[in-house]
Amino acid sequence: MHGEIIKIDGSFGEGGGQILRTALSLSAITQTPFEIYNIRANRKVPGLSHQHLQAVNSTAQICNAEVVGNQLRSTDLKFYPGETQAGTYHFNIGTAGSVSLVLQTIFYPLSLANKPSSITIIGGTHVTHSPCVDYLKQQWLYFLKKIGFDAEIQTLKAGFYPRGGGEIFVTINPSNPQHPLWINDRGKLIQVEGLSTVSNLDVNIAQRQQLQAEKRFLGQNIPHEIFLSEIPSFGKGTMLLLVGKFECSQCCYFGLGAIGKRAETVADDACNEFFTFLKTRGTIDEYLADQLILPLALTKGTSQFITPRITQHLLTNMEIVKLFLPVTIDISGNLNEEGIIIIHSK
Repeated sequence: MHGEIIKIDGSFGEGGGQILRTALSLSAITQTPFEIYNIRANRKVPGLSHQHLQAVNSTAQICNAEVVGNQLRSTDLKFYPGETQAGTYHFNIGTAGSVSLVLQTIFYPLSLANKPSSITIIGGTHVTHSPCVDYLKQQWLYFLKKIGFDAEIQTLKAGFYPRGGGEIFVTINPSNPQHPLWINDRGKLIQVEGLSTVSNLDVNIAQRQQLQAEKRFLGQNIPHEIFLSEIPSFGKGTMLLLVGKFECSQCCYFGLGAIGKRAETVADDACNEFFTFLKTRGTIDEYLADQLILPLALTKGTSQFITPRITQHLLTNMEIVKLFLPVTIDISGNLNEEGIIIIHSK
């Protein structure tokens, strides 16, 4: 017998796939069924795309869920979770859909299981509209470990748009997320650490990205170290990732290459976001801000941080988390402006 089903309007707020992914994670964790309708209703092509469908099917597999409506382009879905089982799982998105977003969906239920899990996911590792795998390793995992999660991510192959075919291997150990985060002040900037990578392209492109970023930091007197690397991939691609290391926190931004896009522009994309962050009191970047709502809601106690920009993503994610967990979340600030987030979980 299933408990009371939670009903969610998928066109609410930001109206994207994150509503579905957060609901899937929390449904598996709390063993609460949910129904979502109007899935991605405001998108150019509404309904479930390959990566959303993979997130649904992956979550269903790990918690032995009954699912109605898990077809490509479906705009309605019912999800009845069972108990999450740790194990060895292999998921293939089949397109350049984001491996990061599928991983983030199944990560929390598997972390709370009683045994370790090993996950292989094949798809896009460096694609637009999602955190690249290097961001997950350098930024997301860095903070999750502070909260009490325990996992490692390896990139076996990069997957760029449109080829995909990237592969990550993730080990997740049983965790007890018991450390709220309280970061009111990021402290002084110590250094920027960067990574400029290419796949199946002249390493000179990575060097141009590196030089452009170095030029920007030298102009501002910011200590920096930017490393070069080449990663195996089926397709071609480039990335420049920057981690701003402060006394009490860190932020992370990256730029991705595209056909016809100059290496210098890739570097400028990441640098511009970083310099915008510096002008705020933000203690973490705005992308991590919405990604931390769910894990912090799983801790006991009060967390507080400052986001450089309150995004619609953040506000939407907050409301979905509150549907499943006994948590109060206070935000002071306006949309697209700096704001203080306080999460109090019971």
